[in-house]
Amino acid sequence: MRRDRRLRLALAAAIIVALVLFAGALLAVADTVLSIVERLREGPAPIYYGFIAALSLGGAIAAWLLWWLLAPPRRRPEERSRPGVPDEAGLRARLANEQAAGTDTAAAERELAELARRREGGQLFIALFGAASAGKSSLVASLVPGAEPEIAVTAGTTRAVSHYRWVLPSGDTVELADVPGRGDTPTLAEAGLEEALRAHLVVYVCEGDLSRSEFEDVKTLAAVGKPIVVAVNKADWYAEEDLQRIVARLAERLGSLEPTPRVVPVVAGGMERVTRVDASGQEVVVERTRPPRVDALRTALQAQLEADPDTLDALRDASVFRLATARLETAAGERRRAEAERVVSDYTKKAVVGALAAVSPGTDLLIQGYLGTSLVKALCKLYDVPARDIDIQRFLDIAQRYVGRALPLLLAISGNVLKAFPGVGTVAGGLVHAVAYGIIFDAMGKGLANSLETTGDLRPAAAARKVGDEFGKDIGKKARQMARLAVEARRAGRD
Repeated sequence: MRRDRRLRLALAAAIIVALVLFAGALLAVADTVLSIVERLREGPAPIYYGFIAALSLGGAIAAWLLWWLLAPPRRRPEERSRPGVPDEAGLRARLANEQAAGTDTAAAERELAELARRREGGQLFIALFGAASAGKSSLVASLVPGAEPEIAVTAGTTRAVSHYRWVLPSGDTVELADVPGRGDTPTLAEAGLEEALRAHLVVYVCEGDLSRSEFEDVKTLAAVGKPIVVAVNKADWYAEEDLQRIVARLAERLGSLEPTPRVVPVVAGGMERVTRVDASGQEVVVERTRPPRVDALRTALQAQLEADPDTLDALRDASVFRLATARLETAAGERRRAEAERVVSDYTKKAVVGALAAVSPGTDLLIQGYLGTSLVKALCKLYDVPARDIDIQRFLDIAQRYVGRALPLLLAISGNVLKAFPGVGTVAGGLVHAVAYGIIFDAMGKGLANSLETTGDLRPAAAARKVGDEFGKDIGKKARQMARLAVEARRAGRD
């Protein structure tokens, strides 16, 4: 974006210089120009006025081009939703703002509190992450003497994050986090990824080439700068030549990531089943201990941890800030959705009451009326979206087309629903329109709120399409709700 801005400024400067030169040239030939104008004035009027119009058009085009180049470009919604690396001060300021707005910030605050606890302890954290049954728990048992993580033959044994202390050959003490595997329930898998984000370093355990979901895991971690060692477990299953090809293939596939993960083969140990032939010639299945081979992993981890401890801390902090920010955004989204429902409900009630009070209700009441504009402005303010009057009016104009097509059906449904209410009977013209307007405002508010949340901008055409989609959702249920609201409002008005 900065490069684009510099290019715009350069073009603007070039145009200004050209205009200055052009003005100088005009001054230099002023007498000639004046004489030409005088001659044209004495000639046919169409030629004279055509010349003046051409000059005016040229000046207008030049002015518009200068404005387009110098005006700050409007950011796309995806650019607004793609924040840079958050810092702690900015995150805490946003926490305070969201708290003041009524957002539940507990989850984000817990992330910062856990980060503070780990900072105070001063230890390095390594998370073992990967697919279920890849051998993470067995690898912990091989790396940490005396560790007894829960291990089983069935996939997905690890149901919670467990930490184990490990003293490296250098004397450094680290904590290994054995996390739920990818392939467990979505909740557990998400917990595993979050713990990986909290760690300084991640060991991603796999059993050969990465599947698409496994590659996405590694890609997600690399995107936040997380140092990664990919451990190809059960290396004893392969011939040495095949193993080297697998490692080389993985290294090539991961080479485009930054930071580039290091790939090492390992044998996590644990138990294995083998078939033997006993003295009688019968085949029997026996279990035996598989000797671990983790020296290459130890060396890779030691190299990573010794590279730059301060950088590891900074990267860990940044990924935790991202995690806390994500939790805060989720909570803020929930708060906005709840508030949007209240706003839509409030304006829907006002629309019903307004329709009951109208002498001759019609679609213009929705499109041009105060309530429709106020609803759009209230929702845009809630989602922190700039709302120009021209965009609001365009949205209402486009929404009117959907309303116009749906209105006959809405009136028919409203009339049928009102028949179920005692005392209403068939004389319910005002009520019918009130119910229809209630459905319209409900659809308009919910459709617009959905569009603002997903795009981060007021896009009139896209938002109006969302409104059209809302008309087909539970229309019978909505009609009954609006009918009840309209009948109660009319009774309250009479009382």
